[in-house]
Amino acid sequence: MAKDRENILEKARAEGFATPSAGMKVPDGYFASFSENIAAMLPERPELTKPAATKEPRTMWERLRPYVYMAAMFAGIWLMLQMFVSINPGRSLAPVEDNPVLADALSTEDFVFDYVYPDLDERDIVDDMLETEEIDSTFELDDLFGDDTENSDQTYILP
Repeated sequence: MAKDRENILEKARAEGFATPSAGMKVPDGYFASFSENIAAMLPERPELTKPAATKEPRTMWERLRPYVYMAAMFAGIWLMLQMFVSINPGRSLAPVEDNPVLADALSTEDFVFDYVYPDLDERDIVDDMLETEEIDSTFELDDLFGDDTENSDQTYILP
């Protein structure tokens, strides 16, 4: 596509807007010795002419240092957490009964049905009832979920 375009400088020269010497020019033979000229201007680097020195073996401390630093980092994190916990010892959440707004909200069925039950599924409820021994593994789940004529012939397997 670039070959299809006209050269703007040549077009300007043809129409007389630019002189024949307009544009950039380099001296003849400039790039012929360019790399040699640049290499001559660079400073000498004697480390490149010497063979690479053999590397000394690592000492015991150099091998263990990363692990010691990592252990120190974890110990520091543990100490910071202990400090944050010790700032407020014995502080815990107040019971719900002490907050009249929450106690009133939890006492209504609408709040429980709207905000508590959507986060639970039947399996969570049954697991909790089994853990608190409100039911045992021989309990009929149909009794728990009410009279549902569609699902009355299903059998449930308790964990």
